[in-house]
Amino acid sequence: MNATDGGTLPAGAAARRTVERLCRTSVRQAGVDGCGLSALTKAGTPLALHATNRIAAAIEDLQFTLGEGPCMDAAAAGAPVLVSDLRDPSEGVAGRWPAFLDEVDRVGVRAVFAFPVRIGAIALGVMDLYRSEPGGLSQDQLATTFSTVDALSRSMLDWERVTPEEPDESYPLTVHQAAGMVMVQLDTTIDEALLRLRAAAYRDGRPVSDLAADVVAGRYTLGEEQT
Repeated sequence: MNATDGGTLPAGAAARRTVERLCRTSVRQAGVDGCGLSALTKAGTPLALHATNRIAAAIEDLQFTLGEGPCMDAAAAGAPVLVSDLRDPSEGVAGRWPAFLDEVDRVGVRAVFAFPVRIGAIALGVMDLYRSEPGGLSQDQLATTFSTVDALSRSMLDWERVTPEEPDESYPLTVHQAAGMVMVQLDTTIDEALLRLRAAAYRDGRPVSDLAADVVAGRYTLGEEQT
């Protein structure tokens, strides 16, 4: 029985709903404009799970495509990355994320805050918050955000228990599917397949999710782009 039949959601689906609710809560409590959540592959590559709006989704996709940005740094360092004004030279963003800075400037993002999602030494993912206007997070906003991140870590563990009978309708499903296909086609690892998808999307100047949809539909095959 599913939720539409009046029953309860499967464990994995319920975890997804909790994650989505926590992301919305974080937006409201932190006084920001949007939130994106990425899970980490075994190699530490962030892969988007959920975004509260179009711009948040674009930020997650850009970082995966470009291989740079606050999410990447937070994942690598295991510490928050807080940038209250992307255009402030003292933040050093132009030297750290030049391509990311150019792209987010086009969608009107001025501040970004990335928080690692962990349980002890286990790195699960990264939560990104953004603002269209410059400005940092207050101590109260930071405290509530850290509480939300702790709750997200528990829910993300449950998310991984989704079975094949419980299709995941979250943002990056086609990316997961495309990476699996590329892994088989190129006889490589899943992380290498993700890197190949990212490189192809960057070269073509398009979102990874769009390219992945073409791969899944059979309209694009990695390896053919160089022939």
